[in-house]
Amino acid sequence: MITVRILLNFRLPKIAYLPVHMRKNVLLLLFLISASFLSQAQSKLGLKFSPVISSSRITLTDSTYDVNANGTRGTFSIGLIYDHQIAETYFFSTGLIFMPKRTHLQVRGENNPTSIPVGVNPNETYKLQYLQFPVTLKLYTNEIVPDGKIFFQVGSALEFLVNSEPSREDYDLVEDFTVFDFAVLLGTGYEYRVGVNTTLFFEVSYQRGLINQIKALRYDFQEELLIKSNIVALDFGIKF
Repeated sequence: MITVRILLNFRLPKIAYLPVHMRKNVLLLLFLISASFLSQAQSKLGLKFSPVISSSRITLTDSTYDVNANGTRGTFSIGLIYDHQIAETYFFSTGLIFMPKRTHLQVRGENNPTSIPVGVNPNETYKLQYLQFPVTLKLYTNEIVPDGKIFFQVGSALEFLVNSEPSREDYDLVEDFTVFDFAVLLGTGYEYRVGVNTTLFFEVSYQRGLINQIKALRYDFQEELLIKSNIVALDFGIKF
């Protein structure tokens, strides 16, 4: 931004009045100043691999049936990350992450647990796969040990559904899922530089989905069934 302001505020007509050799020196100086500012902004690409615990938050107001989340499941995500320095201890972070999720439903009668809609399974599980685009801010501490820093991450993640399928063919309560999701992302971790351009890190992160995953159901409950995702991940990665 500083470099852009310098170039915008610089008036070329004034240079025209300078001798040719001085104009060349001024332009060379501007180039060196711009290169100096750009070199101070560090950008890093990396890879991360994450064991993930996936669960759901379910809301249904129905006087006849209850639908609950049926436990949690473990899976794995993997992806590319990009960190760009915007201040000494502040980094803009984004990436492209393959994020699988699991949605687990347990259907029970309100008064009689064995009473469920005809043709509906009491327990169903669906496998969802998303491409995730996180947009976050990373805040770093000073070095707590040589080359080691703690960081905190806050932001959001936009996700696009690329595949959905039931874990069994007879699981068909959900006809269709919403094609995108939006989540709040919070995390904290530790980063350690192992070389001039190489950094290892690990992080514990939490993602809270804000959009209903359900688009269409085969059975109509009295009220809308709301299912939103929770993700707890342990991220391991390397940046270059």
